[in-house]
Amino acid sequence: MIREDKDRFSIVAFVFPNKGTIIKTPKELIDEQHPRVFKDFDFLEFFSFVFSDPARTRDSGQLLYEFAALSPPFSN
Repeated sequence: MIREDKDRFSIVAFVFPNKGTIIKTPKELIDEQHPRVFKDFDFLEFFSFVFSDPARTRDSGQLLYEFAALSPPFSN
C-alpha cells in the first residue's frame, strides 16, 4: 500500500537488444489453433520504423501490426 507520508521510489529497467537481434515468436507457442501473427523482424528496423515519422502515433500495438503483421489484425 502506498502512503502519502512516505517517499516512494520507482526503478525503471530499460531493455534495448543488441544490433541484429531478431524478434520472433517461440515455436512452442505456435500451432494450428494459435498461428503466427507476426513475421520475424530485426528490432532496430522496427525501432527505426516507429521513430522515422514524427507525425506517426505511437500507440500500444498498432505500429507492430503495421510493421510485422502477417495478416490484418482480427476484430472481435
